[in-house]
Amino acid sequence: MPAPALSVVIPAYNQAATLRRTLEALEQQTLDPHLYEVIVVDDGSTDETAALVRGRSAEDPRVHLLQHGTNRGRSAARNSGIRTARGEIVVLIDSDILVRPDFLAHHLDAHRRSLHPVLCRGPVVDLPDGRLPEKPPALATSPAYLTTANASLPRQELLTAGLFDENFPAYGWEDFDMGFRLQRRGLPRVFRREAVAFHIMRGVDTQTLEQAQRKEEERARSAVYLHARHPGWRTRLLIQYTLLHRILYFVLAGGGLLNPRTAPILAARLRRRGRNFLAETVLRGALNRHYLGALRRDWARARRGTKP
Repeated sequence: MPAPALSVVIPAYNQAATLRRTLEALEQQTLDPHLYEVIVVDDGSTDETAALVRGRSAEDPRVHLLQHGTNRGRSAARNSGIRTARGEIVVLIDSDILVRPDFLAHHLDAHRRSLHPVLCRGPVVDLPDGRLPEKPPALATSPAYLTTANASLPRQELLTAGLFDENFPAYGWEDFDMGFRLQRRGLPRVFRREAVAFHIMRGVDTQTLEQAQRKEEERARSAVYLHARHPGWRTRLLIQYTLLHRILYFVLAGGGLLNPRTAPILAARLRRRGRNFLAETVLRGALNRHYLGALRRDWARARRGTKP
């Protein structure tokens, strides 16, 4: 059986609900079915992720399941998928991404049009309600050179760069690290506006706030590690560790009055009045403040040489 042109690599950890929709979207691509494969790496999930992928694989031989016995992190999951991939080009997306039927065709066309290896990036658009918009959305941009929610590049470039760093202590920033390394290697980047990835956002409410806070604490630990690998003001701006960011979020948090203790109370009042968007904005503002507090503590620990 000839190798496909594209290998779509998706890490998944307890994401069966959204992964189902991601796989359905990939099965509906206009690209010749023989030109792509889908590799899902189940990173030690305890939900129905593995069973879901096995079922899809039984119906569609292009879908492959790799499993980690324990949760090793997104970098390790992606690396397992990249090592297994048979396609010359690897397409990176997440397990909470929806795409239109022409998504893979646009990625492949970008590489076929180039005379040399390139990194292709497409827009990532948040979907607060999880539904694809009928009208073309305003396309969001990211400061990242590479975002693993929507990118493609030659598999050999990832291997030569050393794959994703599996030493990141927790959630977040590993794609920025890889982007820095690819950029320093001189890999050109092209942007395909038509290759849109839609991110299914998980709303924050009073019930999920504590879990979201833990995720922000993980993101802060990874931010400190990213700066240790790539020190300088560019990284500080990305991870929001500047005086300007601290002042901005202090103002947005009402001078400290809006915090993880008071925000749920205010958000609940707003929801009772039907102001759901404003309620979520309040909770996300409190989360941003929580992230900055965790970042400040972890930064200080790193300077002292102590562990969190």
